[in-house]
Amino acid sequence: MAEFRQFVCWSPVTAATTISTEAVSPSPSVFFATHAPLRIRRRHPEAKADDLGAAVTEEEVRRDFLQRPTANGVLLMPVTGESGTGKSHLVRWVHELTRSTDKRLVIYLPKTSTSLRAVVRTLLDQPGVDSPELAQLRADVDRMSSELDPDSLQRRLINELSEAVAVAEPKPGPARVLAGPDKLASLLLDPHVRDHLLQQGKLIPRLAASLLSDRHEREDDRPTSFSLTDLPLDIADVNKASDKAKRLLSLITSRPELQTAAVDILTEQLPVAVTSAWNMGGGRLQQAMLEIRRRYAEQGKEIVLLIEDFVVLQGVQRDLLDALIEAGVRGGRTELAPVRTLMAVTTGYFARLAETVLTRAKAATPYLYDLDVPFETDEQGRTDVTAFVGRYLNAARVGREELDHANVAQGADVPNRCTTCHFQETCHSTFGASAEGHGLYPFNWPALRRTIRARPAHNSPDSFNPRAVIGEVIRPVLVDHAQALREGSFPDQQFREDYPTPAGERFMLGAVQREIEERDSVDASRRKTFLEFWGDSPDNVTNLEPELHNAFGISLLSLDDLAAGPDRTTTRLIGESPSVRRTGGRESAGEIPRAIAMMIEHVEEWQGRQSQLPQTTAAYLRGMIRQAVINRCLWTDPVMAEPAAADLDRAWPSNSTVVSIEGAAGERLPGTAEAPIRFKRNATNATFFRQLLLASVDVTGNAAAVRHLHKIAEGRQKDLQRAVQRHRGFSDEELILGMQASLLGAALAGHAWPGMADAELLDAALADGSGWKRADGASRTPHWTRLWEAHRVGRGELVARLRDGVGFTRGVRGGVRIIDAARALPLVQKAAQEWAWQRPNKLPRWAEKAVPGLNQFAAVADAQLAVLQEQFTKIRAFLPPGVGGSETVSAVDQALRSAVGEGLGPADLATFRLVLDDVRQRDWRCIERLERDLARVDAAQDGENRYRAMIMACAVDRGADPATIERFLTAGDAWLSEKLSQARLRGGGGGESAALRVQELLRQWAEVDQ
Repeated sequence: MAEFRQFVCWSPVTAATTISTEAVSPSPSVFFATHAPLRIRRRHPEAKADDLGAAVTEEEVRRDFLQRPTANGVLLMPVTGESGTGKSHLVRWVHELTRSTDKRLVIYLPKTSTSLRAVVRTLLDQPGVDSPELAQLRADVDRMSSELDPDSLQRRLINELSEAVAVAEPKPGPARVLAGPDKLASLLLDPHVRDHLLQQGKLIPRLAASLLSDRHEREDDRPTSFSLTDLPLDIADVNKASDKAKRLLSLITSRPELQTAAVDILTEQLPVAVTSAWNMGGGRLQQAMLEIRRRYAEQGKEIVLLIEDFVVLQGVQRDLLDALIEAGVRGGRTELAPVRTLMAVTTGYFARLAETVLTRAKAATPYLYDLDVPFETDEQGRTDVTAFVGRYLNAARVGREELDHANVAQGADVPNRCTTCHFQETCHSTFGASAEGHGLYPFNWPALRRTIRARPAHNSPDSFNPRAVIGEVIRPVLVDHAQALREGSFPDQQFREDYPTPAGERFMLGAVQREIEERDSVDASRRKTFLEFWGDSPDNVTNLEPELHNAFGISLLSLDDLAAGPDRTTTRLIGESPSVRRTGGRESAGEIPRAIAMMIEHVEEWQGRQSQLPQTTAAYLRGMIRQAVINRCLWTDPVMAEPAAADLDRAWPSNSTVVSIEGAAGERLPGTAEAPIRFKRNATNATFFRQLLLASVDVTGNAAAVRHLHKIAEGRQKDLQRAVQRHRGFSDEELILGMQASLLGAALAGHAWPGMADAELLDAALADGSGWKRADGASRTPHWTRLWEAHRVGRGELVARLRDGVGFTRGVRGGVRIIDAARALPLVQKAAQEWAWQRPNKLPRWAEKAVPGLNQFAAVADAQLAVLQEQFTKIRAFLPPGVGGSETVSAVDQALRSAVGEGLGPADLATFRLVLDDVRQRDWRCIERLERDLARVDAAQDGENRYRAMIMACAVDRGADPATIERFLTAGDAWLSEKLSQARLRGGGGGESAALRVQELLRQWAEVDQ
């Protein structure tokens, strides 16, 4: 048995050259060596979908086709089915067994002969029939094929399609809007629209290429109809189109029913366009085929026409069918040779034909043969599938040359390579064999069934599609994976990617996969694939037959190790036992809610079958994980106010932008790629999700998931807080902007200026200013006052948000009680670096009401500086440096007493005494401080330093003292200047002495004034 380890009993090169996905490609010997009985149903063309009809063999189809009497010389038998179901194989099989005779002419149209020239020449190049008309038609077809290149044919197809659409009879419904020469037809002629229709991959370029050259193996079938993706609905620059085209495009794009109607109209007129583009209109092919029938009627022959793919006749279908269904018996006399037509046509294409060109043929087509049969896994289905696959596996082992040499095409027995293999007994007992004795190695039945169903063909995942089985299962495994098998790495990751767990098959539970990862750290991935496919996805970690392990080089796990496993059984919750759950190795019935059971099953299928995690389950898991992070968050790193629920919903939503789950619904939202919490599709996360869902019912046995959830919540607090900061505008940049606006507002109110200590600036920035009022308001300019008033309107919200951004609250309704100085001080330091305002590109919403007019702050400050300088100049005019304020007040007071006795007092004595009493209480040192601040402005060496000095001089609240002093000095000067002349006119008596004291005081004042 050791020699059987990693044994490859075929040559990958031989397998690649022998196995073909197309029925017409293999040599006759390979064709018959791989031919297995087809599963065919005979049913009425208009039977209901659930009416499968009667099962028949290919020999019954052949006998019925060749022996059934024709109705008026016409028999038309469609063979329907989806692409790859074996239609062409059946037609070729009939062809291989049906040769031309003296009484029968066999015309065979293989599906690879897709070029229009090949089709027409095959139909017209018949022995013993010729005429000038036939010769001319052949010549015209040859000429067109040589003259046309893909580009010119594409343009011609669009032109002819436009013509066909323009004259087509309008149909009722939405299509009427597009009918006529100035609607859809004209849209096709717009140069910009034409460029779109001619893009690579669109229908017109693909069709043109197919019409000009024959189809190669493994190429896509010829396109037969337009789709929505072919319509010019996503033109990058629609403005390049004409106005008329833009209007029509806008109309079609906005109305889905018009899009469908446009597709139907274009598809219906496509054959007409092909015929016209090839210059074969006017029924020329129809007349030619009728001439051929006429000549063979004279010879007493019938025509057997075998068409492997009816779509290859696109462009000549109508003419050909008209010639084929033309009654040959007229007036009791055979004028046209009888025609028996067996044609393969896809189910969807036949449905469209049945409404048009095949309507008149139904009388001659009492039924059709259908190959769209379900993939059954019962005993008979298993026998049929293994017989089919076994023949191809054997042909790959034997090879084409040996099959040709064995005369298989002439009816000889097909050699069976297994009969000469030393490992036949072990191999067949381990991997299985077909009823004909062809070994299934390297498949066994579960692996074969799963790989077939993992590659569903087209829209019928439950149908057995021979072409898909050959091209996507047998050939790739024998050719692409042979090296991995020989090296001991099969089934590898590429196999896993090629064959995902199919729908309808048991998948491997996440808990089982995780246990495999724990027990097999070296080869866990391969063991999981091995157990799922060859072991049919067991519910627990186990060993398969030793021979299976040995064949692939996969070690056996220790039985003692397996017995010690914690979770030996895993209940599949949905479909088998919906009320049973597994929690930590125990099973308990009747406790788990149906909704939780369904979500657990969704998680298992997400991991085990690689299916999409449904939106409801994904949203539930995202919500649990998101809320855990919120509940865990203390809002202290950085310190910030706890946000309200509405803010959390917007900043930290329960969707893929916060919790991204690979392969889950709802993963296409913008920002998903940057989600802070991400889960890959793997067994570990599937187990975590399962336990998390179970923990929502009972934590017992699922504590590990709860601990892991807490770990996630602990590690993602900063992500949550950053998200809230972004939503609320609390990033560092935004808070700095807010503090800058707040400091400028505080400067307007006299509470902040350059040079203050950081702590003082922070206090000013976080003060709401509700009780602020400048004591020196009388000396403020109107612009300064208005700017402060404008700022004050929004300062409350501004400061509240700043506090939220750097402060801490208990609960969402309490006020901020603690400021995170470690975070706030660096922010206010940066804010204080700039004392002018330029509106940023992005301003936090909460700061918008507090910044109107702040861009004028520098100009307003400059104007305020001029007012201060003017005020200081006036004061110094009456109070030079070195003259004390108290001495000045005393002198004026003494003069006032003397002057009042002599009748020389101020006119408004009471007011002047009030001013004198008021000025006694003032701090005359404010004049020196003002002088010092103004001197800093004048002494600044550069513009930046001068600006900061100016802001400091303007922002400081100097109180009412300077204005009171200025008013006192101005009033005293006016009084003494007015009374000086009066004092000089008086002489003698007591009044004279008083006048002399006043005169002396006035002299001193005049000196001061000078």
